[in-house]
Amino acid sequence: MNTVDTVELLNHLIVMSKNGERGLRAAADEAHHADLKQSLFEYSHFFGDAARELQEAVRRLGGQPKEIGSFAHTLHRTWMHLKVTALGRDEDVILDDIEEEERLAESRYADAVREETPPEIHALLERHYELAQKHHDAIRMWRMHAHAH
Repeated sequence: MNTVDTVELLNHLIVMSKNGERGLRAAADEAHHADLKQSLFEYSHFFGDAARELQEAVRRLGGQPKEIGSFAHTLHRTWMHLKVTALGRDEDVILDDIEEEERLAESRYADAVREETPPEIHALLERHYELAQKHHDAIRMWRMHAHAH
C-alpha cells in the first residue's frame, strides 16, 4: 500500500473514530445506570485517543488528517436520541444501537490490519483493533445482561 492509500485508510478510521467518540458520549448521556454511563464514557475516550493517534500518524506520513466525523453520523445520533426518548430512555435500545456500531468499527479495524502498511502503522492498527475488540466484548456483555433482565 503506498503512502497516499495509507493516509486515505487512516483518514477513514479517523472519521469512524470521531463518530464513535461522539456516539458513545451521546449514548452515555442517554444511559441512566451509572456503571453503564461510566463504561460508555470510557469507551468514548478510546475512540478519541485513537483518532488523535491516527491523526498524528497521518501527519508523520505527510498527509492532512481528517478533523471531524461525518454528518450522517450526526443525524444517526439525533435519531438515537429521539428513539430513546420516545421509548422512555430504554437502555436496551441504546446498547443495541451501540453494539451495531461497535461491530462495524471492529470489522473496519480488522480490514485495516490486513492491509500492507508500514510497520509502525501496522502496530498502531493492531493495538487499536485489540482495544476495539475488548470494548466491543464489554458492550456485548452489557447487552446480554440488559436483555437477561
